[in-house]
Amino acid sequence: MAAFNEIFDKNYPRYSGKKEFQPKREEKENRRRVFPYSPEPGLEKAVNLAIALERPLLLQGEPGCGKTLLARAVAYEFGVRATGNGADWPFFQWNIKSTTVAQEGRYTFDALGKLRDVQLLGNKEVLGQDKYSELVADLRDPMSYIAMGALGRAYETETYRPVVLIDEIDKASIDFPNDLLSELEEQQFAIAETQKTVKAKLPPIVFVTSNSEQELPEAFLRRCIFYYLAFPDEERLKQIALLHFPDHRLDKLFDKAIATFLEVRQQGSRGNFGKKAGTSELLDWLRVLTGKSPKDASKEVEALLGDKAQLGVLLKTKADVERVWKQPERAEGS
Repeated sequence: MAAFNEIFDKNYPRYSGKKEFQPKREEKENRRRVFPYSPEPGLEKAVNLAIALERPLLLQGEPGCGKTLLARAVAYEFGVRATGNGADWPFFQWNIKSTTVAQEGRYTFDALGKLRDVQLLGNKEVLGQDKYSELVADLRDPMSYIAMGALGRAYETETYRPVVLIDEIDKASIDFPNDLLSELEEQQFAIAETQKTVKAKLPPIVFVTSNSEQELPEAFLRRCIFYYLAFPDEERLKQIALLHFPDHRLDKLFDKAIATFLEVRQQGSRGNFGKKAGTSELLDWLRVLTGKSPKDASKEVEALLGDKAQLGVLLKTKADVERVWKQPERAEGS
């Protein structure tokens, strides 16, 4: 086997996380939001290991720590490096819900649509010759009623290794991850209606995120590269803030805001229960602050613990807000 550093070529790109390959601020590429992303050194290496070994990268961590944004950042960087346009690298996102089944990621067959078209054939005079001929052609081709899912579209990609994001896999049933084992390992699946096998033209770069709402099956875990995204420390939070707001060199404001945020995060925490204030909430709050003058922003930071509206940006339950909120003292005589 070639040395690790020699594995990477056009179809095995190395992720760097360098600033020059990231958007300067939030962008919307192909209907997806892309943000500047600052990976910790270990995460950068984990991404490249997953690419080289052709295994999914399973990311765990508390909500709001940047798991979902990583896959978009990787696709954006590869697009910039390949063509100069972050939107050019193929990216497919599959958002998992409690009702999601594995088949949706492969393909769906529109049986009702086909039945409707069969019934319409009896109205040739109403349809007209052109529409009638179109319906006949569709009925002769089963692929006319098949829509590829995220994995199916990724497997059909021929330009570059597509990036696939399977987001929040732990929301689905316990059997869901095991139902994907063959597709992720063999990188192919069969279409029952046509007896056709869809094989990946290029091995996808797969990211899987989990908020640890439930344990994932061991058979699935064995096939993944695992990485836990810990919550950033104070210095890393400042680096992330400056990356997202490069035009606002308000170091003192950011220092003060981040210190206050960490105090709120600690006080509002209920151990393993509830939603802790995360990086995404911090960035939302900083977006508000950077829209104000430094003087007004500083006042907002100082008033945070007594401002329920501001606390609602960071904390997401009544109990957490009330745990932190300090009722403003009333002036004498009021």
